[in-house]
Amino acid sequence: MPMVAVAAGAAAAGVDEVEALLVEAGSVKTSDVARFQQLLAELDARAHDATPQQRQRLQILRAYRHALLGESGAAVALLEEVLGESRDADIRFEGGGLLSNIHAANRRFEDSLRILEEILPLRDHIQDLEIRHRGLLNAGVVYNQVGEYRLGLQLAQAVLDSRPEPRNTCAAENLVAEAALGLEEDLDEARLRANIAHCDSINERVFAAFARAHLARWLAASDRVDQAIRLLESYLPTVEDIRYPFLQGVYHALLAEYRLRDGARAQAEAHAAVAVQRTRGIGNIEPLVSAYGTLYRIASERGDAEATLEAYKAFVDAERRHLNDIKSREMAYQIVRHQSQQQAQQIELLNQKNALLQLDQSTTKQRARLWLVVAGLLSFLLATTAYWAFKTKRLQMRLRRLAELDALTGVSNRHHFTEKAGKLLAACRQDHRVVALLTFDLDHFKQVNDRFGHEAGDWVLQQVAKACAELCGPGDCIGRLGGEEFAMLLPGCDAATGRRVAEDALAQLAAVDTGQRGYDLCIAASFGITDTTLSGYDLTRLMSHADRAMYAAKRAGRARVAVFDEDNVRALTPRSGTGDGPVDLRLSGGERRVLPV
Repeated sequence: MPMVAVAAGAAAAGVDEVEALLVEAGSVKTSDVARFQQLLAELDARAHDATPQQRQRLQILRAYRHALLGESGAAVALLEEVLGESRDADIRFEGGGLLSNIHAANRRFEDSLRILEEILPLRDHIQDLEIRHRGLLNAGVVYNQVGEYRLGLQLAQAVLDSRPEPRNTCAAENLVAEAALGLEEDLDEARLRANIAHCDSINERVFAAFARAHLARWLAASDRVDQAIRLLESYLPTVEDIRYPFLQGVYHALLAEYRLRDGARAQAEAHAAVAVQRTRGIGNIEPLVSAYGTLYRIASERGDAEATLEAYKAFVDAERRHLNDIKSREMAYQIVRHQSQQQAQQIELLNQKNALLQLDQSTTKQRARLWLVVAGLLSFLLATTAYWAFKTKRLQMRLRRLAELDALTGVSNRHHFTEKAGKLLAACRQDHRVVALLTFDLDHFKQVNDRFGHEAGDWVLQQVAKACAELCGPGDCIGRLGGEEFAMLLPGCDAATGRRVAEDALAQLAAVDTGQRGYDLCIAASFGITDTTLSGYDLTRLMSHADRAMYAAKRAGRARVAVFDEDNVRALTPRSGTGDGPVDLRLSGGERRVLPV
């Protein structure tokens, strides 16, 4: 364990030391190239101690070193490797900014601008302020080079507005001055001189040198050529010491132009020759055009036609290539801008399609929920309707039973019996079927009520209805006509059959065990019978004849059966169990007589 702890502590110390070297190398890479080279050598030796992110940052510094030495191919390869591996926003922003700058230096402006379009949207997500500033400054340099000075000015001002490090302040002020010259606006000379002093104070010699070049152009444009020459010549040794060919070409080309304007032709020619020598291999840059132009004018002033022609050819060729280069930069910007706008439009179109799909999905979900609600409501409505229909049907059935049946005995009441009997009689008349009608009245029922109470009377009525109902077939009809009076209609039966049914009913009533209820009584009734062969199919007439027979039975002694006859009412059945024979009642001219057996 102690050995592991020691190893972990050593590794942490190694990481911290690598971090310190990386920070220092980043801070001196433009101000002290020698120290920068020395720090890179140390970092190369300690790369095994670095974290993956530190190794990627080291790759970016190595790419910067290659770019500084003019080895742009190696620099581009390293940066593309870093951008292909890293998903870290800071690494991609810093590496992309440097790669864009190198592409611009190699006149590959389309590639340079395309990279900027990719990394600039990341700037609000960059946590390291120093990295964000370096990326914005690199982008500003590229936009100034393609002639988009307003964009370069905005990016530089964005850096200056967010408390940059001294080195970045120096670089940003340079971009502001370069943009002002490019836009042909007045240069704030005091501000530029202050920046030169600031860059000198932090030993940022490259930026200080470019700042002096911007100031020299402003002085020469203000007819202060002598001041411009003194400014450039005073810093030329430093520029030579920096060994940056492009910067050297800028200084010598400007000095050649200004010396020629000042009349120092030999010095102008010397500077122009040096400028051509230093920048001929770089590309179609402005210092080369300027130097060839100076050489052409010098040769022309000398009157050397051959030299003038050669210089003119070189000048025209350089200027043509430089103008083509400018056009290609502008075209590159327009192409990338158009591609970016196209991409943005495609993204917007996709976003709108996505929004439309989401809206469609939301609508579908809402429609589904609505259908569920509607289905639920319909189900509830159907269930409610079915419930109330059931309740209504039950109520109707109950009301119908109440309207049709006698509440005490459960057989038809008078009204329902009359209605049903009328229908049965009509049907039997049509079919020529005989129908028997029995009416009967309980004997001595008043005495039952008086002696045992109405509860006993009700019970007796229920037993009578039950006993007689059991004798009825499916097509028969029985009803309580009122009080203790009942009637039975028997389709298909004649008076003889009705008489047998009445005799059975008398037997059933006599068999009722009243003792189980604590009553000492016998149940009996008097029956009157007629049929349609005797009385016709009119219910009123049938009821009247049956009643006449029933009352004849009562007068004959009760508990017996009497059959109606037009001339005689025949009471055929005596009191059950008494052994008496039938009684014939003869009714003629309203006279009623009882004929005992």
